[in-house]
Amino acid sequence: MAKRGWLWVALTVALAVVGAAWLGRQGRPESFLRLGQWTEIVALAPPPAGVDWPSIDAHPSVKEAVEGTNPEILRKAMQDAGLRGLWVRVTPGASADPELSLHERLSAGGIVRGFRGAVLTAQGLLYVIEETQWPVVLCDRVLARVARAILEGSTPPPLDAFPVELTTPQGIEVLVLLTGGRGPRLWRSARAQSIADGVITAALAARQRWEERMETMGGPLGDRLDDLDVHVAFLFDDGTFDRDAVSLIDTLVKPQHGVAYEQPSRWRYSLPRATHNAASPTEAYRNLFRDNGLPEDSFARRDLRLYRLRMRTVSVDQGSAGSSRTGVPSGLFD
Repeated sequence: MAKRGWLWVALTVALAVVGAAWLGRQGRPESFLRLGQWTEIVALAPPPAGVDWPSIDAHPSVKEAVEGTNPEILRKAMQDAGLRGLWVRVTPGASADPELSLHERLSAGGIVRGFRGAVLTAQGLLYVIEETQWPVVLCDRVLARVARAILEGSTPPPLDAFPVELTTPQGIEVLVLLTGGRGPRLWRSARAQSIADGVITAALAARQRWEERMETMGGPLGDRLDDLDVHVAFLFDDGTFDRDAVSLIDTLVKPQHGVAYEQPSRWRYSLPRATHNAASPTEAYRNLFRDNGLPEDSFARRDLRLYRLRMRTVSVDQGSAGSSRTGVPSGLFD
């Protein structure tokens, strides 16, 4: 496949992102599990000992909205009240059906548009307003085209070849994923300070990884790439498990979630598809531990922090015989 000119790529990217509002900063506070340091939180259940959060009764408009089903109304009510999060009682085994009230869905650990999990404990769940600004207009196949060109061997474009929307400083994790007729073949992600930098770094890492595993991957990447789909996605955590909530992993990790752990200098994860295909989310964690040289029963290790992980695919460039052409549902990757 011929290498594409970066002038064409830059112009296409610029056209695709006109009018788009891109992601805001997404990071992991070091004091995530110190609940007392979270402010502007309202409690729908008794707060943890030593934490002074006001009751939902102090905010009638928020109380009414959380018993409804429209997350946009709840976001607006909370923002008008100067609130950033909700503490709810955890209800193991409860349904997260979107027809239920927002209160019930949050208590079940469900996914609610515009909110994300922050801290997951056996006593309750802390959800916060998602500050990330998703694009109004997605980039269609453009970001994946940039990734494919890098995977082909082209020199990465300079950052100033991208429009400012893609180089605006913001903490983000970008995933480049290669899929074929049988599903995912290889992926790499990169934490970066802009979308453009993340795409470049992840694509270079994926290319290097393929070269390192060339024999087991079936030959040079250049000979196989035309048959593969290239996906670009964003990864973000949807809640940190407190150690007392390990028994709730199978309840709180939903089909749309992957699992992940963070260790000093190490960040490892299982994508939603692999997590969904495991016997259970707990088993997905065991597989992840084993694959990375840890004992399978590492849940209580003090040097590990366990997460639910969500994935948002924003760009796909299809190969001539890739997974998108063979009926693999894209939702399994998200």
